[in-house]
Amino acid sequence: MYFVFFTTMLFSIIAHELGHLFASLICKVKVNAFSVGFWKPYLHKKMFGIDWRLTPWIFGGYCAIEGETTEERNGLMSQPYYKKCFILLAGVFVNLMIALICYWINYKNVFLGMYIDWIAIKSCFTQNYDELIAMVIYFKPNLFLVQLSMMNFFCFITNLIPWPALDGSYLILYALKPIWKENYARNLQIVTKIGFWSLMLLQVVLIFWIMAIQ
Repeated sequence: MYFVFFTTMLFSIIAHELGHLFASLICKVKVNAFSVGFWKPYLHKKMFGIDWRLTPWIFGGYCAIEGETTEERNGLMSQPYYKKCFILLAGVFVNLMIALICYWINYKNVFLGMYIDWIAIKSCFTQNYDELIAMVIYFKPNLFLVQLSMMNFFCFITNLIPWPALDGSYLILYALKPIWKENYARNLQIVTKIGFWSLMLLQVVLIFWIMAIQ
């Protein structure tokens, strides 16, 4: 159970960040690093102008795009708003596509798959698995694909939340540039740093909680 959970989580994270990477390259915005995990890497290699990293805390990852929170020539912040949105939403789009493919393979109906995943995610919090078990017995889906779709659907939903450091927040924060003006870069760095560390704390709590109820 733990192996499947961590495998699907890692796959979902990598897929999400690759979405950002390819969208950035399409828009000709430089990508400085692609990391599986956070903090100082213990393995890294620079290829194609990108520093590919593997770090100790693998419960996350990032695609370090030039000029995310600083004013850089041809960086992300200097791009038109529609390009920023394209790059920011590319990660959740990839997660959604993976989930939809899993739904189609398992149920031949994406709306049914979304409903079952919603029941599965809700069951994790309520610890009432009766409805979920009944659906699994009736439809007999591939359980690995169920876990994979649920993880990607979860990534899709949570990354759209407008909390600083999540993709959904940048859609709002990048629109505040005309309001914050000369303090924009400084305010953006402060807000995203606070948001990032609060998310790390929440992630630790959630991981221990999920492992406790398995």
